[in-house]
This record gives sequence, C-alpha cells and structure tokens, in this order.
Amino acid sequence: MSYLVWLVVLAALFSLGTSPSRPHGTRASAAASGAAIAARPVGPTGVVLPAADPMAAELQRELERGQREYAALFQRLALAHGESEALEVEGDMRQQRVELQISLLRIQSAYARRAGRNGFADELERAISALIAAEPGPPSVPEGGRKL
Repeated sequence: MSYLVWLVVLAALFSLGTSPSRPHGTRASAAASGAAIAARPVGPTGVVLPAADPMAAELQRELERGQREYAALFQRLALAHGESEALEVEGDMRQQRVELQISLLRIQSAYARRAGRNGFADELERAISALIAAEPGPPSVPEGGRKL
C-alpha cells in the first residue's frame, strides 16, 4: 500500500477528536483558535476539515463501531475454553481489524470521488484491493499441537 494512503488513514485515526472550545473576547482566543484549527482532522485533499465535516463524522462512527466489535471479541477471548477456541477468536480479531481498515479506506475513497479526486480515490481503492487480497485464512494448528 502506498505511503500516502497510510498517512491519510493514520491522520484520520489520530485526529478525529473534538475541537476544544474557544473562549471568545479574551486574549487567549487567538491561541485557542490556532489550537482548534490544529486539532481538526485533515481530509483526503490535505486541507483542514471543518468541525462538522461529514467524512470526519462518518470515520469517527466507523472507528467507534470497530472499537465496540474489538472489545466484544476481546471479551470472547478472555472467556475462551481451550487453545483452539482462543486461536479462532484471535483470527476473528485480526479479521475485524483488516475489515475496519478496509471500511475506513472505502469511506475516504467515496468522499474523494465525490470531491472529484478520482486519482486519489483510485489509489485508495487499489489499497483496498491489496488488503483484501492479502487477507490470511484462519490460522492452522497441527492436530493436538500448538501453533508456533
């Protein structure tokens, strides 16, 4: 996957927090304004997104959904009875993370295409195809043995 695609995904993952509130009518408002701009997410075009950006909101919802799914899988792992069940859950956890990456890239690709950035959308879709092609199957465990 290209370096640019990973940068976009990482930027989306790490900058989707809410903007800090800005005090109005104080000397601190200029500094707070600069901090608020720096805290806002960067979109696929490389520009700072408005606080109410629909792509950022959709990415945030998808990340939160992914976190809930991963937490449920982690709980299943904690309750697993035996090695084979634990390995199955670990495989599901890996699969869930790949599916989350694919979902985030699809959201970004759709917004890039709507913005007329077809080349970038194509690059994101190639990254999606690469992730899908690279998805491993379930881990294999020798009969009665441990996976190394």
